[in-house]
Amino acid sequence: MNILFEILSKKDFSRALQIYNHFIINSVSNFEEKKMLMKDFKFLYNKNRKNRLPFLLAKKNSEVLGLAFVSKFREKSGYRFTYEHSIYVDPSYINSGYGSVILKKLLKQCKQNKNIKNLIAVIGSSDNIASIKIHKKCGFKYIGTLKKVGFKKNRWVDSVYMQKKL
Repeated sequence: MNILFEILSKKDFSRALQIYNHFIINSVSNFEEKKMLMKDFKFLYNKNRKNRLPFLLAKKNSEVLGLAFVSKFREKSGYRFTYEHSIYVDPSYINSGYGSVILKKLLKQCKQNKNIKNLIAVIGSSDNIASIKIHKKCGFKYIGTLKKVGFKKNRWVDSVYMQKKL
């Protein structure tokens, strides 16, 4: 797969946000229920960059395939070496192997950051078998499932937790 990875730039903000919002509106993999506004997406991005955390864009032939980023797992100081990541692949490229490639690149970037010791995957829905498989393939270990902790699309949704020590 010939994928180019870039830091998100202004020209791709709109497309990245479009992919992110697709999962808010059409799935339970993201527990937000309302589309994210551009100003909020830019705030998320700027906070990420200020904290020197990975935020990357995957492209093929200048077309955006997906995005991935890392954020604090929890705000309490004792969690300062543990981070959560998010990966979103353009819906037209799902089940094409791009998710694994993006996650592997994100892991490489995380290993270069001395503050990131643990990476947590919080997977929306026990039914999200593809995401669980991708994480297993990349060395994440199943930690547990929080049953019915999210409520979206008029149903209760589980959160599956997986962890990789870096």
